Amino acid sequence: MPSLRHAFLLTAVRELGRSVPDIARTRGSWDACLERIREVCITTLGMEYDTLARFDARSVVGLFAHPEQARILARLVDERARLCEAHGRYADALADSVYAGQLLMCSRARFGLPRDARAADVLEREAGAPSPLPFAGE
Repeated sequence: MPSLRHAFLLTAVRELGRSVPDIARTRGSWDACLERIREVCITTLGMEYDTLARFDARSVVGLFAHPEQARILARLVDERARLCEAHGRYADALADSVYAGQLLMCSRARFGLPRDARAADVLEREAGAPSPLPFAGE
C-alpha cells in the first residue's frame, strides 16, 4: 500500500510539472489562468482550490497525509500570486505569497524537517524549480 501512495504522489507531482508551464503561458488572461490552477488542483490533489484557500494553512496541511501534497498546494498558491502580480493586484499577490509560506511552514511543523526537505527535492526534481518573481517595473 505505501508504494501505491508513493506512485500516486509522484503522478500528482509530475502532473504539476506538466501543468505549471501551461499556467505561466495563460498568465495574460486572468480567467483562463485561474481556471487552469483550479483544474490542476483537482487533478493533483483531488480537492477544489477555492475550498482549500478559504481555510488557514494549519488546517489545510492537517488534511494531507504527505508533505508533497502541501508543497503542491503551496506551488499553486504561488502561481496565483504571480498571476495577481501580473495583473496589478498587489495586495492579493502578497496575501497569496504569505499563505504559500504558511503552508510550507505548517508542512515542516507537521511532517518534520527531513520529510518536508525530501518532499521539496521531489517536487523540484519532478516539477522544476519555480522561477523568481520579477520586481515591479522590470
